[in-house]
Amino acid sequence: MASELNPPPLRVVDRDLLREKFAAIEARQAVLTEHGQKLLARIRPSSKYHGQGEEGALFAVCIGPSGDYSVFGGPGGQYRLSDVDLFAVLDETRPPTQITFEP
Repeated sequence: MASELNPPPLRVVDRDLLREKFAAIEARQAVLTEHGQKLLARIRPSSKYHGQGEEGALFAVCIGPSGDYSVFGGPGGQYRLSDVDLFAVLDETRPPTQITFEP
């Protein structure tokens, strides 16, 4: 009965450390917002453009307002979103994060 009445102590949170971590995240987001997010793409195996460039290679792209072909960059110059998988570089010390997948 005594253990039910006296639960274990709660975890201690280092608020200063959390504030530092959140400040670093906010600073990184501000830089990405101001200077842009680095995007990479890879041509999907199901795309009719799959033979272009080196198979499976990632290449730098940007997204623009150009109808169906709104992904600019790579060996072909322009692609549809349905032709590529997109990757975001969130941290230069880690591999790119895939943000789109082939259905």
